[in-house]
Amino acid sequence: MRARELLAAALGAACLFAQAGRADEAAPATTASAPAVTAPTTAPTPAATAPTMAPAPAVTAAKAPKPAAPKWFTSLSEAQAEARKSGKPILADFTGSDWCPWCIKLRAEVFNTKQFKDWAVKNVVLLEVDFPEHKPQSAATKQANEALADKYQVDGFPTVLFLTADGKVLGTSGYEPGGPAPWTARAQKILDASKTAAK
Repeated sequence: MRARELLAAALGAACLFAQAGRADEAAPATTASAPAVTAPTTAPTPAATAPTMAPAPAVTAAKAPKPAAPKWFTSLSEAQAEARKSGKPILADFTGSDWCPWCIKLRAEVFNTKQFKDWAVKNVVLLEVDFPEHKPQSAATKQANEALADKYQVDGFPTVLFLTADGKVLGTSGYEPGGPAPWTARAQKILDASKTAAK
């Protein structure tokens, strides 16, 4: 009996050993897992920016010089000297500048306009012979103006005379409605007629 038990134990141990060996053979060999492959990291490319340029300076059109404003003389002798120097006739405006309505309209509608000024600079020497009521005026100027009014028999205002440098009357004018265009056209006819008569 004892011998059988020992034999059975020995056979059981042998079977367990054999099963263990087969289990080892059946198990797959374990291998180290390969490290994960990652794409090489590169520094980010900086964004391309357009070169900054200084703004171009603003171009402004050159302004044409303004024509010289014609001068109004208040002395006949000074106007005559300029007329001899320039060869132009005198435009003498007999006016009541601060009280005569038609005188004020003539200056506002004609004499103060650009069209008249442009014409006057090229064609005449301007003389104002004023008879104001409120505007200050020297006694000498007042006396000289009254003498001119007597000489040329001026009895109403406005009266415009076109004179030679020597004081000869070339023509007369006054207030006319319509602005500078018809007024200067009439004045130019007077000047042209005097030039024709002088030939």
